Amino acid sequence: MPTVSVVIPVYNGERFIGDAIQSVLNETFRDFEIIVVDDGSTDGTEKIVHQFPGPISYHRQENQGAGVARNVGVSFAQGEWIAFLDADDAWYPDKLKVQFEFAETYPEVAFFYSDMDAVDEKGGLTRRGFLKARLQRRREKRRQNIVSLIFHGQPPPYPSTVLIRKKDFLTAGGFSSLFRGNYHEDLELFARIAHLFPIHFIPESLVQYRVRKTRSSMDASNWDENWPILLDALWGMWQKEPEKQAMLLGYYAKYFSERGRHRLRGGDYREARMYFRLACLYQPFYWINYRRWMASFLPGVRRLYFLLKGRVSINK
Repeated sequence: MPTVSVVIPVYNGERFIGDAIQSVLNETFRDFEIIVVDDGSTDGTEKIVHQFPGPISYHRQENQGAGVARNVGVSFAQGEWIAFLDADDAWYPDKLKVQFEFAETYPEVAFFYSDMDAVDEKGGLTRRGFLKARLQRRREKRRQNIVSLIFHGQPPPYPSTVLIRKKDFLTAGGFSSLFRGNYHEDLELFARIAHLFPIHFIPESLVQYRVRKTRSSMDASNWDENWPILLDALWGMWQKEPEKQAMLLGYYAKYFSERGRHRLRGGDYREARMYFRLACLYQPFYWINYRRWMASFLPGVRRLYFLLKGRVSINK
């Protein structure tokens, strides 16, 4: 039986899946299996996967999102440890080797993740130490946020950087099927894991994270729909930690106020006011919300509001 099961979810990934698989085959740590879960691809993904020799299994399912695909991959896994790799990312050759060195040093830790380098769609390096850079910007702003609370001041894990014991993944419950598409399902699971087990951040880039330029309207819709699901999950997880729940109130307020702003721009003033009222319930002193609410009543106020925001031309 292999020590590590590498789970690669993929959807229409013919452009990058070969590079992802090859990066695993190039690992200096050799005791692994690769499990590719095709989430209903309609391109040449399957053909490319079958071109590779080695310990690779291929499984296909109806399109249900990356989280469900990862769960399916884990269900086939024979290894004691699970490592995830998104189909458009790649590992550096010592990724697993370095993580197992830390696992030997910290046997009580269930979950290891590393920093990563950002690359563009052609594989060109755009930023080293992507996660540490984001963490530094947050510290410079001295801004407390959800990520700081969840991960104890460390940056958030990205799936391709993770190594976790299979038994602990199963204890945490795996990825939730409530999320649409591929937004926030990973953060929600990693929050549960951090709540249950010790985790360890390795401040070394062991992964190449591919930054994609295009974002469809469906992607934006999934992001919006998944955000309150994440907030609700955190609210339940922190039911015995009211100080953390109190921080979530501001996130709820901002979410509903932003939904109202979008309705306001679309001319649906009644529904916009419904969202503004919800925002007010969560955070009564969110003053931007009151300005938006006022703009939903008077045509002149609405015009002035969007004029100041640069949404309409002064000549109209």
